[in-house]
Amino acid sequence: MSIISKYQISSLFAAVLLLTACEHTPPDHRDPVTLPLYVNGDADNGSLIYQDACSQCHQLNAGLNKKGPQLMNIYGAPAAELKDYTYSEGLTESGWVWDAKTLDPYIADAQKAMPDSKMLSDPMPDAKERADVIAYLSTLRADAPIVVDDAN
Repeated sequence: MSIISKYQISSLFAAVLLLTACEHTPPDHRDPVTLPLYVNGDADNGSLIYQDACSQCHQLNAGLNKKGPQLMNIYGAPAAELKDYTYSEGLTESGWVWDAKTLDPYIADAQKAMPDSKMLSDPMPDAKERADVIAYLSTLRADAPIVVDDAN
């Protein structure tokens, strides 16, 4: 391949990248949390449990899903609402809202609470640990990400 061809291909590749960057799709996010903090658990301990049991599959930033969806603003949010994550059919059709009443059995044993759940974590039988995780999840609150429109 001649040197000119290599430069032409590189230029074409760079042009395609620049053009696709103009149509930036903002990360999907949940609306801000409106429920009060869950106070029947220790959020600080819940943060430690989350790091150990949940963070390998869940992020806390909009647009950064891993094996599981990001969890910012999850408390009080409808289940399966992020458009940039593919949920199980059961969760999509559940009509659940993530609060202590739905999170507790789901964290306890996701496969038992939702048989076709994609969440493959080990069950968490300790009710105190689950309450701590729920308390921590209720603290995860952020405004919608700011998306800069470079076209203007």
